[in-house]
Amino acid sequence: MKELFDLSGQVAIITGSTRGIGFATARLLGQAGARVVVSSRKPAACDKVAEQLAAEGIETAAIACHIGRDEDLRHLVDATMDRWGRLDIVVANAAVNPVFSTLQELGEDAWDKVFDIDLKSVWRLSRYALPNVAKQGGAMVLLSSIGSLVASPRSGAYAIAKAGINHLATQLAAEWGPSGIRVNAVAPGVTLTDMIKAGLPDEEALAPVKRRTPLRRVGEPEDIAAAILFLASRAGRHMTGQTLTIDGGATLTAA
Repeated sequence: MKELFDLSGQVAIITGSTRGIGFATARLLGQAGARVVVSSRKPAACDKVAEQLAAEGIETAAIACHIGRDEDLRHLVDATMDRWGRLDIVVANAAVNPVFSTLQELGEDAWDKVFDIDLKSVWRLSRYALPNVAKQGGAMVLLSSIGSLVASPRSGAYAIAKAGINHLATQLAAEWGPSGIRVNAVAPGVTLTDMIKAGLPDEEALAPVKRRTPLRRVGEPEDIAAAILFLASRAGRHMTGQTLTIDGGATLTAA
C-alpha cells in the first residue's frame, strides 16, 4: 500500500506554495518522499517556507516565480532542472481572484488579468515543464474550483477561467498521455485558506456554508493536498484528463 503513494526520488514543483493549499501540498508531497520546489512571487516567503519544510526533513528548493511573467515560468523550470536534473510532478496552484463583480460591471483589464494569471500562465508552465516530465513520465495537477461547474455570482471571470482549466487538463492529457504523463484537475469547494478566512472569519459566518454542504463541514487545505497526492502518485496511475471535485458534496444539490 505504501508504495502506491511513495514519491521517493521524484521532484515536484508547486506554484503558490507558501500558504494555503499550495503549502499543504508541498508538505504532503515532501512527506511522501518528493524533493519539493517551493514557489511564489516573494523570495523571502519562499525561503521561509523552504526552511520550515527542510526543518521537517523535506528536501526543498526555494525558487520565486511570478506566474504572470513568461520569463519567470521558464526560469522556474530551468532552475529546477539545474538543481536536481529531473522533474516528475507539477502542481499549478497559484491563481488570483482580484475582483468581485458581475460580468456586466467587470472591466476588461480585470478580465484580462484573471485569464492571464489563472489560465494562460498554466498553459505556459505546461510548455516548459512537460517536455522535462516526459523524460521519465509523471503527472501535472491543475487547481480548478467548483466555480467552474456552476454559476459563481460576482466571480464570473474567475469561474470561467477555471472552467478553461478543466478543459486544459483534458487537452493536455490527450496530447501528453503517449509520453507517460497524466494531467488532471482538482476542483475544491469552500476551503479554509487565507482568502476564505478573510470573507468567512468565524464559525457564525461559516455556519450557512456548512448547512448547505451534505458533509456539514468546509474543506481544509490538507483535504485538497491529499487528492493531489493521489493524482501525482502511482495510486492515480490510470487516471488522466479528469476534474476531481472535492467539496463535501456542496455541488450535489441546488439548495
